Amino acid sequence: MKNLEDLLGYKFKDGKILNEALTHKSTKLPYNNERLEFLGDAVMDLIVGEYLFKKFSKTNEGDMSKLRAGLVNEKSFANMAKQLNLGDFIRLSTAEANNGGREKASLLSDTFEAVMGAIYLESGLDKVREIAVRLLEICYPKIDFTHLVKDYKTALQEITQASFGVTPV
Repeated sequence: MKNLEDLLGYKFKDGKILNEALTHKSTKLPYNNERLEFLGDAVMDLIVGEYLFKKFSKTNEGDMSKLRAGLVNEKSFANMAKQLNLGDFIRLSTAEANNGGREKASLLSDTFEAVMGAIYLESGLDKVREIAVRLLEICYPKIDFTHLVKDYKTALQEITQASFGVTPV
């Protein structure tokens, strides 16, 4: 686990919480990372929202929401998990491991959220923010609409409303 702590830039005080954050439900152990994942998702939503609020001071709420949606999602969190090599550390059942679980975006994302939730519980929002923003800026050096926002549904609605005066059904 020292390798993971080095990649995070954070040393866990309680190895049990890190172990829980890395444990997938497929292990059938009496504990898993689902509760920490729930917490970590909320923490990351707040951190990314705050980051965008400060970074894009002249951007409206709707556009910031689109940017946040481009960053607070399975694909984005899986990308950050890969930056930490989290797949190497996840505790999975043999069947899930043999089924490619260490590379699945959903498992990587969930584990990333759980680890962020664990850090939040141990050291608070400031420490998670420091780690999350560093990872965000490494994984997404260009945070803008061109690179993040691909809201095809909204684009289609805007085009049809402008061209035909109706919203597609």
